[in-house]
Amino acid sequence: MNKIGLHMGYWWGSEAGQDVFRMLDLTSRAGLEVFEINPAWFLRMTGAECRDFRRRAEDYGLTVTLNGGFKLEGDISADSEATRRAGIEFCVDVLNRAPELGAATWSGLIYSAWTRMPRPESVVEEEKARAREFSKQSLGEILPVAERAGVDYCFEVVNRYEQFLFNTAAEAVAFAEEVGSPRAKVHLDSFHMNIEEDDMFDAVALAGRSGRLAHFHVSESNRRVPGLGPTNINWPKLGKALRSAGYRGAVVMEPFVNPGAVNAKGTRTWRDLSGGADLDRLVDDVRRGGEFLRGIMAAA
Repeated sequence: MNKIGLHMGYWWGSEAGQDVFRMLDLTSRAGLEVFEINPAWFLRMTGAECRDFRRRAEDYGLTVTLNGGFKLEGDISADSEATRRAGIEFCVDVLNRAPELGAATWSGLIYSAWTRMPRPESVVEEEKARAREFSKQSLGEILPVAERAGVDYCFEVVNRYEQFLFNTAAEAVAFAEEVGSPRAKVHLDSFHMNIEEDDMFDAVALAGRSGRLAHFHVSESNRRVPGLGPTNINWPKLGKALRSAGYRGAVVMEPFVNPGAVNAKGTRTWRDLSGGADLDRLVDDVRRGGEFLRGIMAAA
């Protein structure tokens, strides 16, 4: 059975949103099995804090995964060599330290910067081709570190409003194949697929056949918690697609519901999607979301 988890960003903007240990506790309280942490938060921990965090996660029975990339000033696909070097050093640091948390999966915008768009004066296809080549060159230094660390390095497929290098599962699989490393993997997300894919279930099947699908995010199409109300996603069909694809990794909820969250502007969370939930209600919502997803995967 796939483990069901939660991205830490769900707690951002709540009274627990600045305390990673409390977020871990709340995720366990919700009965989930995976806690996903942003690597920038992880790198701020001391060695002692990492050991304490890992011990507490293990006591709860929680697996730790990493999700999140770099900003424009650390873009490994940038024209600037200094910018690419900063991004490479960040990636190497994360990968070398990931075993401290027992994290074997790092997913996200880790091939280019989140929200990077072509410059207004550029020819898009030329800038895209150049950025892809710079990214692949940078990954030539990064992926051997992932291989030594035993970490799957998962390229997240996001929508056109957040990145321009690729936006579909087919494009991401092709990029991973070009890079060539056995640790170069693909990360799909129901929110982004709902925007970009002609058929998200075919996209899951394609990624599964490639052997590159290694991480999966879910939320409703407006980024609420799955399974709490009306939906326009065919969840039973998505569960069957994942099962048919042979996907055995985590299914991690990534709801962004609080306009006070640190990433609210980036995720365009302009209104309270939690319905005014207090902390107890936030815990109960993701508990229900987890139960819903377990039912979906069991029925598949």
